[in-house]
Formats: sequence, structure tokens, C-alpha cells
Amino acid sequence: MTSYERLLNAVCGRPCDRTPVAPQLFGNAARLNGHCLQEYVTDGRVLAESQLKLRNDIGHDILFAFADLNIEAEALGCVLRYEKDSYPSIEKHVLASVCDIAGIEIVAPSHSGRMPVVLEACTRLRESAGDDCVVTACVMGPISIASQLMGIEAFLYRLADAPVEVNSVLDLAEHVAVAYGKALLQAGAHCIVVFDPIASPSVLPLSLFVNYEFPRLKRMSQAFKAAGAPISWISIAGATQKLMPYFKGAGINLATVDYVVPLSEAFEIADSMALNGNLKPYSFVSDTPEALKAKIKQCLLDARGHARYILGSGCEVPVETKIESLRAMMEAVREFHAEERH
Repeated sequence: MTSYERLLNAVCGRPCDRTPVAPQLFGNAARLNGHCLQEYVTDGRVLAESQLKLRNDIGHDILFAFADLNIEAEALGCVLRYEKDSYPSIEKHVLASVCDIAGIEIVAPSHSGRMPVVLEACTRLRESAGDDCVVTACVMGPISIASQLMGIEAFLYRLADAPVEVNSVLDLAEHVAVAYGKALLQAGAHCIVVFDPIASPSVLPLSLFVNYEFPRLKRMSQAFKAAGAPISWISIAGATQKLMPYFKGAGINLATVDYVVPLSEAFEIADSMALNGNLKPYSFVSDTPEALKAKIKQCLLDARGHARYILGSGCEVPVETKIESLRAMMEAVREFHAEERH
């Protein structure tokens, strides 16, 4: 069974030869292949080669066409600070007030900011992997993009106190995310995962999620499905139990579950929605390989009887993770299934 078949079978609830493995490995792929993060996020060739080499080394089931969380924000005019071996960060927000939205240039993924870098990486990954492995590209969700454009504190205050004013910013964010996602699918991605960290329940009240994020996620899911994506994937960290019914309502069929959500509870809520998770990302750094393997096998035990499960991390695996920990992850999965067969 190929990695593509394995992962898609899990999303659809069909049998797999083993549990698919899809941890969020981004900048770690660069570090483990001798590249600094600045090279990784600015060079499509480096990004793609790092992803391919890491998968060839450890044998997991996914490739990510993803640089960092600021691609859309930069394309829309935010000024970033670049450092050699850390992810770029926003130095200047483009919207001092909602009125400034009229001055934002229309984004074209083919030439705006670093979008072409990720599009190139996406094409390289698909050309190399074909349909043997799922190539997943990533876009930011509307809430997070809007908070990057205005600054998180300013955006959240305006969303709570004067939501009508910031609807135009959220509409712009949704439009850019959809356009970028469609371009990534055209460039070769099999599916899109929507990252929206600011939509986490630890940041955004449920009522605001329901009113301003949910309908946009639904439209985005529909747009990506119409563009040919068989998987509609959401990744929001934190205790997302109350959000999960809305994920299903938005047409999402795969949700990443953070380590703070018990798998048993997540499966009860998910119903026909597949789950990815829920290893604590820092365990890849803090635990010995043997301790990590024990936690992975516990996840697999907790998921026993649930066909729609993909092992992964609840968020990005830390960039300082050693290769031994990633190899231990795959060893644990193989050992678990060998033990189950006997």
C-alpha cells in the first residue's frame, strides 16, 4: 500500500496495512538536512529537497509544501524580519486601521511575496512523489490572517466590539486564502490543510468562532473540494472539543487534534470525521526515543477500533528534534502492528 492510499483510506474509513503517520514536520526537515531556516523558507528547491530527503530517511506518509505562518500576511504587505536560523516574524502590520484596507494591492499567488517559492516547492514535491505520497500544502485561516494584518490585540478588540468594521478584513483574508489554496492545488498539492492558530479556543471565544470563522471555513472547504482536493483538513491547536462539531458542519473530513484533547473524547465527537494527532510536539525533544515510543503506542491503543485515525503531532514538531526521535516514531508504529498481528 502506498502512503497516498494509506492516508486516503484512513480519511475514508477503509482498511490500511498500518496506521498512517503524518506529523507536522516543517523547519525540522531543513535542520536535519543541513539548511538554515532562512534558506528553507525562501528557496522552493531547498524546501522540497528537505521534505523529500527526510521522508526517504524515516518513511512517514506525508510531504508538506509549507514554509512558515506569514506567507499570506507578507503577500498582503506586512513587513517581515528575517533571521538566519529562525522563522521570519512580522515587524510591521499593514493595517493601522480598517480604513487602510483600500490601499492593499490585490494578491496574485504567481508573483506576490514568497507565494511563488511555495508553489515551486509544491510542484517539485508532486513531480518527485507523484501519487505515491500525499503532498499537502498549507494556508492560514481567515482569523489568523486578519490578526496578522492588524496585529492580534487590535484585531480581537475590534472583532469583539465592532465586528461589522472588521468583516472586510476577514473577507479579504478568506479571498486570499482561497486563491492561494487553489494555486497550490494547481501546482500539484493533493490537498490543503488550513492552519488557524488564532482561532484556538484559548484565544478566540466560541461565539466569535461560530459567527465569523465557521462560515468562512465552510466556503473554503467547498472551494478546495471543487478544485479537486479529496481531503479537507483543519489544524487548530488547543482544547477544540467544542469546535469539532462545527468542523464537521463545514464539510471538513480530517482534523488535527492537539495533545490536550483525549483521543477517546475526540473520537466520540468526530463521528465520520478522521483525526490526526495527538502526540505532544515537545515530547519529540524532551523524551528519550524509548519514552516517545511508549507514548506513540498508547495513542495507537487509544485509537484501536477507529479506522479513521492518522498518527501525528498536535502541532509542529520542534525544529530541534533529532532524527533518532523521528525514527523511533516509525519504529513504534511498526512494532505495534507486528505485536497486534501476533
